[in-house]
Amino acid sequence: MIERRPLLGFLWPSSPTGPVDHESQQVKWLRIPPRGPWRLGFLIAVSLVWISLLPSALISLVAAPSLYAIALVVAVLLPTGALLLRGWAAGTYLSDRGVKVSRVLSTTLIPWDDVVAVRVEQTPRGWLGLPVRASAQSVALDTPQGEEATTISTVSPDLWLRPQAWHACRDRFDVWWRETRP
Repeated sequence: MIERRPLLGFLWPSSPTGPVDHESQQVKWLRIPPRGPWRLGFLIAVSLVWISLLPSALISLVAAPSLYAIALVVAVLLPTGALLLRGWAAGTYLSDRGVKVSRVLSTTLIPWDDVVAVRVEQTPRGWLGLPVRASAQSVALDTPQGEEATTISTVSPDLWLRPQAWHACRDRFDVWWRETRP
C-alpha cells in the first residue's frame, strides 16, 4: 500500500497520536542525544562555506574548463560534501530493533539481542576530535564479540558542557535497553 502524504507532510505526524497497545514497536530510528549546539554550529558554518564555494567552483569550471579546476572539484569539493553529509547523520540511533552507531566513516548496527550490558566507562578521549586528551565518560555496549563504543560521551559535540543532557541521555539509553530485554 502506498502512503500518500501532502507536499510538506514532514511538518506534522503521519499517524494519529494516541494510546498504543503493548505490541506496538518503535521502527523509526531515534537519535539520542539530539544534535547539540556545538555540533549544529560547526555543521551549519561548514555547510554555509561549502554551499558558497561549490557554485563559484562550478561557474569557474564552466567558464574556463581546465584540468586543475576539474581536479579541484572532484578531489576536494565532492569528498568534502560527502563527509559533511555524513557529519550531519553521525550519532547513536535507537529503535526496538537495536542500536545503530553512525560515525563519519562507518556505521555499526547491533541488535538488542546481542547487547549483554550497557555501561558507563571512564575513558581518556580526544576532545572534540582534536588530539588533546580529556577525561570523559562514555556509554559502551558489551556484546559477545567484545566491547562496542557509542558516540554518547561527555566530550562529544552534542553533550559538551551539558551535564544534564548527558545524564538524561545515559538514563534513556539504559531504560531502552532494559525495556527491550526479553
